[in-house]
Amino acid sequence: FELTCDKSLCNATGNLHGGAVALVFDMCTSATVAPVAKENFWDTGHVSRTLNYTYIRPASEGSVLLVESEIVHLGKSMGMVRGVMRRKDNGLVCYTCEHGEARVMPPKPSL
Repeated sequence: FELTCDKSLCNATGNLHGGAVALVFDMCTSATVAPVAKENFWDTGHVSRTLNYTYIRPASEGSVLLVESEIVHLGKSMGMVRGVMRRKDNGLVCYTCEHGEARVMPPKPSL
């Protein structure tokens, strides 16, 4: 994914806001699970269990970031996706994350 750090996503110092970092990672890492979903395997949706992110260096307003994510593990009900945001112009890492996901299990049929 690619993101331009718009002023509306920046804090008072002109850098990408921490809340925006969390939102972008949550959306992008969650979207990474969709292509591998199949019947009875991560096809009923999922929710965040944990979202841990680390600030390496700030991304200033106008910066273009590349957001990369990869599935580390998807089990029967729990998964882990790793993400990184790096500057497009020089490849420097700005933020990283680990996103723990929990699969939403369908309700069991009543007897």
